[in-house]
Amino acid sequence: MKKNLYWIALVLLFAACSKAGGGDDGTTDPVTGTGTGTGATQLGKGILYYDWATEGAKKFDLQTGVKATFLPYNTRRNGWDVSRDNTLLIESTDDPDDYDNEVYTITNVKDNTIVSKFKKLSGYSNLTSPQLSYDKKLILVPPTYDDGVIILDLQGKILFNLASYQGQKLEGRVIWMPDNTFLFSQGNNLYRTNTAFTAATLVKTFNFDTWGYYSASPDGSKIALRGGNHLWMMNADGSNLTQITESNDIEVWPVFSPDSKYLLIGYNYTLTNQMGRWWNQAIIPADFGKYNLDDKADKRVIPLIAKGENRPEAADGITLWR
Repeated sequence: MKKNLYWIALVLLFAACSKAGGGDDGTTDPVTGTGTGTGATQLGKGILYYDWATEGAKKFDLQTGVKATFLPYNTRRNGWDVSRDNTLLIESTDDPDDYDNEVYTITNVKDNTIVSKFKKLSGYSNLTSPQLSYDKKLILVPPTYDDGVIILDLQGKILFNLASYQGQKLEGRVIWMPDNTFLFSQGNNLYRTNTAFTAATLVKTFNFDTWGYYSASPDGSKIALRGGNHLWMMNADGSNLTQITESNDIEVWPVFSPDSKYLLIGYNYTLTNQMGRWWNQAIIPADFGKYNLDDKADKRVIPLIAKGENRPEAADGITLWR
């Protein structure tokens, strides 16, 4: 089964609980200290996008604090991304006529017109989540069981395929850097390619038992990641690795703001009994400081609370800040 339906009562119960900020009765806005949730409006303009259970992909406007549905729930959708300027949406979905193919569709967000649509041979049960480059000219496809990292143009032409590095097959997460290089991991090592994708250099070797969920700041200066149970940040060259979150639980999915000054993070990371997972969301400065995500422990932590609500937003998949 490609999608696990884990919108269950247990998840609803846990999602109702805030573990950072808020008043004693759960109705005080964590930012202003008054009223019901007004959203994190002090952070200025920007749109947050995130998957949530059977509600599809949500959209949260930081200027107004209002959330809405961005993409309806679709069991055939495997991955999606939004361009940095909020103009293009790319989706990968199952091909209803061929189990070995996916359909990639690029849509104009403003008028919902299709910019490009093509089939990609992915192989049986190889689900991909494509990413648009910063300049919106290339598509980065993470490695699958059958293929390595693939670079496509917007019409689906394969421009580059990196199947292995230093004799080892590539697996796991890949992300664009703003200069159209990309980061990829291999074992405990994080690498960065050149712009021609013909060579790579070592950024950092980590000593964590588990690590991942790494992201890069839009200005290209910083990288944030999960290391063990908490989040860390370092300079893009691998220097100054610093722990930036702490709690009695697990933090995941750090995502930089468009101006690179803040991080949207996941906290209270919870595994469900159906192989699913979810987390609450909060915002912290991306200043190399350490922030405590335990309940009411750190007033500098801003839980992501929509206007008119009093609970932090939950997510369970792709999370973007555009």
